[in-house]
Amino acid sequence: MADQEIPKLTVFLTGASGKVGRVLAPALRDAYQLRTLRRRPATDDPEALLGDLQDRGRLRSQMEGAQVVVHLAAVSDEAAFAEEITPANIVGVYNVLQAAQEAGVRRVVFASSCHTFQFRRSQQVIEADGPYRPETLYGASKVFGEVLGRYYHEMFGMEFIAVRIGWLLPYEDPELRTSAFKRGIWLSPRDAVALFRLAIERPGIGYATVFATSKTAREVVSLRAASEVLGYQPEDGVLELDGPEREA
Repeated sequence: MADQEIPKLTVFLTGASGKVGRVLAPALRDAYQLRTLRRRPATDDPEALLGDLQDRGRLRSQMEGAQVVVHLAAVSDEAAFAEEITPANIVGVYNVLQAAQEAGVRRVVFASSCHTFQFRRSQQVIEADGPYRPETLYGASKVFGEVLGRYYHEMFGMEFIAVRIGWLLPYEDPELRTSAFKRGIWLSPRDAVALFRLAIERPGIGYATVFATSKTAREVVSLRAASEVLGYQPEDGVLELDGPEREA
């Protein structure tokens, strides 16, 4: 009897048109049955589901049958808190988690941020289990998302993994050779895909928070939790960029 093909995971992805989403979506589409959520139709993603983080009922129906939700959609720290950050990063993450719980989603992978800590002021390597010290209101909103994920895990058994993304930049970005700040928390496109795939697939995780960077000249945030919990080992490093030009 021939081996039966193992069905692909169904993954629901928010924020597919954002900076991180544009890197992840093509790779996740190859690996999973991917559903992407967009607020507007897009020619490069004609099968995307249309919706908004404020419509919890629509989110719930769109998540039906998905095993994993990858929640990337958010607004940045440049935005006004009451007018933009609160609807997207506070109410929006609640709607996503509540809709996922109601739809029977097993795991949520949440795009958090290094901005949950004051990493630019720290003289020590920051561990993933250290106390929160957000340096922006955006960072504070990501703390809320992580704590809310803990609540849904403890109360409903939902698996939740917060991926604290560093500075995702393409290999050829000139600031990777000039900015010590960005070099300190750089996350390469290849490493981003690898880490998120581990967060989607790795079994036996109830709740976890991990930092997400590539190899850096000086360790600013610790990758220990990402290695121990997810088995993540970055392939790219900033020192490699200082040598001969590589292909993007």
